[in-house]
Amino acid sequence: MKIINTLFLSFVFSLTSIAQQMTATTRDAINREGLAVMSANNTSLAFFDIKGSKGSVVGDSYLDSTWTLGNVKLFQKIGAPGREGDSIANVPLRLDLYTNELELKANDAKDIRAVKGNQIRFFTLESPQRRIFLNARSFRSEDNLQGFVELVAGGRISLVEFTKLNIIKPNFNEALSVGSKDTKLVKTSQYYVVKGNTLFPLTTSKKKVLDALADRADDVEKFIKTNSLNLKSRTDLAKVFEYYNNL
Repeated sequence: MKIINTLFLSFVFSLTSIAQQMTATTRDAINREGLAVMSANNTSLAFFDIKGSKGSVVGDSYLDSTWTLGNVKLFQKIGAPGREGDSIANVPLRLDLYTNELELKANDAKDIRAVKGNQIRFFTLESPQRRIFLNARSFRSEDNLQGFVELVAGGRISLVEFTKLNIIKPNFNEALSVGSKDTKLVKTSQYYVVKGNTLFPLTTSKKKVLDALADRADDVEKFIKTNSLNLKSRTDLAKVFEYYNNL
């Protein structure tokens, strides 16, 4: 038994010595050769590799990153006493969907201010054609929307569009070296019909559109067929609601 213990201890000490020697040798090779380790025939082995990139953010959080001249209507008045106002006119604007803030560019191009979305009743973009954005909090909805809906077609039954910002996180698998390291910002749209003060989600199937405009469904269906309208097209869908609201 004593002989076995002696052999075992000798084996452990031998392993420890080898490990220390290997560690020192490897360390010296790395210090001498950088991230390359020299093999027995003095050729460099790619034992270590440069750490890969962390990825980047693809896309942006703006409804449209281009500054566009527009007007803002606030819920409350602001300004010095005697000069209060609830409107801001003719300023370059852009909407940040992530923060739900409307950015305004002052006279100095570097002077950018931001107004919280919950302070804005509505705002308009005036170029190249007028676009109206209404605060979603002004409506009831099952989705409890936060942000703004764009008026696509107004009338007794209006059509609005809500743009949602989706954040797709990286799914890169280091072990398999597959997937993406990038964080992606993707915008998707959802249409709603406005009845009274309530928003109802709308898909672009003909059946759903006719259901939404049920009291004149026959006329609307004939209009769609006669004009060969594609309801997946925003322009054509707007024509349908404009037609209905003029009946």
